[in-house]
Amino acid sequence: MRFFRRCGKEPRNVIKVSYTKLASYTNNFSESNYIGRFQFGKLYRGVLSPAPWVTYILVKIWEVPEIYSYEPGDNEIRLMEEVVLLRNVPLISHPGMVPLYGYCNEGGHLAVVYEFKPFDSVVNLIPKDDFTWLQRIKVSLGLAALLKFMHAGNSSPFKPFIVHNLDAAHIILDEDYNPKLCDFGSVSGGIFNEGITYLSDCVIGCYGYTNVGASGTGNCSNKEDVFAYGVILLSLISRRVHTEEDRKAGVPFIYEWAVSEYEAFECQNNKFSLVHKSLSEGGDFSPSDGYKITKLALECINGVEHERPTMEQVFSSLLELEVAKQHADFLGANNAHA
Repeated sequence: MRFFRRCGKEPRNVIKVSYTKLASYTNNFSESNYIGRFQFGKLYRGVLSPAPWVTYILVKIWEVPEIYSYEPGDNEIRLMEEVVLLRNVPLISHPGMVPLYGYCNEGGHLAVVYEFKPFDSVVNLIPKDDFTWLQRIKVSLGLAALLKFMHAGNSSPFKPFIVHNLDAAHIILDEDYNPKLCDFGSVSGGIFNEGITYLSDCVIGCYGYTNVGASGTGNCSNKEDVFAYGVILLSLISRRVHTEEDRKAGVPFIYEWAVSEYEAFECQNNKFSLVHKSLSEGGDFSPSDGYKITKLALECINGVEHERPTMEQVFSSLLELEVAKQHADFLGANNAHA
C-alpha cells in the first residue's frame, strides 16, 4: 500500500537548482562524495560555495527504485511534498529535521539540497569500530526525541505525523553525531492529513524495518515508526546491518535475528543483552544498560502493535540509562527539544 497526494504546482519562494549546479556542488557526483543509497535514490555530500565562505550541503537524488513498488510520477510527488513539508515552520524547528536549501526538477532529474554538513549515515557507521557506545546512545536519543516530537502533533493545528519508512540509511549524522532525518517519502498525517488515498497493496516502509505480518492492513499507526526505531536500536547496539545481499540470500532481518536470540536464551530474565562485546568493553558502558536497552528494543519490535511503547515512553526509558545520567550534556539530554 502507498500514499498518493496531489501537490499541485511547484512551490514558490524556494530556490530551484539546476542539474548542472548539482553536479558542480558534488564534484560531478564523485565517489568520494557518495554517502550511500536511501529508499528511492542516492545521497551525496557537497559544497555550495568555495573557501573561505564554505557552505556544506547534502544532496539527495531520486531514482526509479529497483526493489520497491513504483508508478510514473511517484518521485515527483515525493519531491514536491518534501519541499512543502520542510517549509512547515513548527516542524522544522526541531534540530532533528534537515534544513532545506533548494530543489531540482529539470529534465527528469529530481533532487533536494539540504544545508548542513553531513558526516555519514547511521547504516554506514553501525559496523565500524570507531563508532563508540556513547555516540550510538546519542544517535538513539536524538532520533527518539525527533519521533516523539513528530508523533505528538507539535505542528498544531495539524494531527501527528507518521514517517512510515524509517531506515538507518535515512539518518544522517553531522560531525557532532547529531542525527538528522533526511527522507519523508511515505510520511502521513500532520499537514498531509487531507487527501490521502490508498492505491495499491504494497507494503509501506523499508525492507527489514517493517513488521510485514501487520502491514497491508490499511491501519496507519505511529507504532509502525516505533517498530522501525526498535530495529535501528537493535542495529546500533549489536553492530549488525542487513544488506541488500542479505535480503537476496534470505538472511533473517535484524528483528528476526533478535527474537531468535532471545527465544534461544536459556534464562529468559533481565540479564539478556544483545550489546556487541566490543561495545560492552568500553569505559562508558554499564552492564545494566545493556540489559535495559535490549529489553527496550525488543518491546519496540513486539509483534502485537498496541503493546509497543510510545516514542515518549521510549525516550523516557533511554534517559533512565546510566550512560544518559552520566553524560547528559554530551548526549543532549538536557536540550529543550528533547
